[in-house]
Amino acid sequence: MENNLKMKGYTILKNMVSDKDLIKLKTCSLQAFENHKEIQIKNGSDIVTDGVALHVILNDEYFIEFLGKLIGNEEFNSTLLNYFGSKYIMNSFTSLNNLPNNPNFSGIVHRDIKFYSDKIPLMMNVLIMLDDFTPDNGPTLILPYSHLIEDKPSDEYFKENSIQVLGKKGDILLFNSNIWHCSSENKTNEDRMAIPITFSKSVVKQLLDYPRALGYEKIGKFSDKLLQVLGYDSRVASNLEEWYQPFETRFYKKNQD
Repeated sequence: MENNLKMKGYTILKNMVSDKDLIKLKTCSLQAFENHKEIQIKNGSDIVTDGVALHVILNDEYFIEFLGKLIGNEEFNSTLLNYFGSKYIMNSFTSLNNLPNNPNFSGIVHRDIKFYSDKIPLMMNVLIMLDDFTPDNGPTLILPYSHLIEDKPSDEYFKENSIQVLGKKGDILLFNSNIWHCSSENKTNEDRMAIPITFSKSVVKQLLDYPRALGYEKIGKFSDKLLQVLGYDSRVASNLEEWYQPFETRFYKKNQD
């Protein structure tokens, strides 16, 4: 498993999420899609996409509860620790629904890290399958070994050499964030939902300031490990009072890496 992650750039952890959690994740995601679309339209955002909701842990505390379960799973946690060679934090947490016949959702080959990090393990993509990933319902396409090359492949090369990632609901796809990948078209009449999460080393800026968004008063509510993964131990001080603090109240803890 870990050898596949290192050599091919990806691996799949089988049957990692219970049916009860899958149902709850889908229910909360569907509500998040509605809430986010309302905000997008109200603010005149150019990001108005059906089936996409970023930062959903701000919508429902269940997502945070699930994150705690995920990082508490020994197989999952040890895989990430071995990959990073250090502790890790959450960089983003999203809900996605690859809707039937939605051309806006698929086909754009990309990597989710903004620059090529080569052999430095700065970020990992984690894709939780809420539905079965079948050949026809828009599975993720990835290009094996492409984490080893910097340049973007041509569309023709990607099409000829990429693979469909197939799996059962509850499986989790892990891949090096240097991997070139994309979604594919959902040719069925059913939804294909997933939870994409990215994790990174603590020195990488989170996609959203989750500690500030969730509230600093939550420090007493979450476990130490969950606080650390959510980014509470890797905040940036904004003034000298916040900077000159004893270890236990510092914004950035030295034990991150």
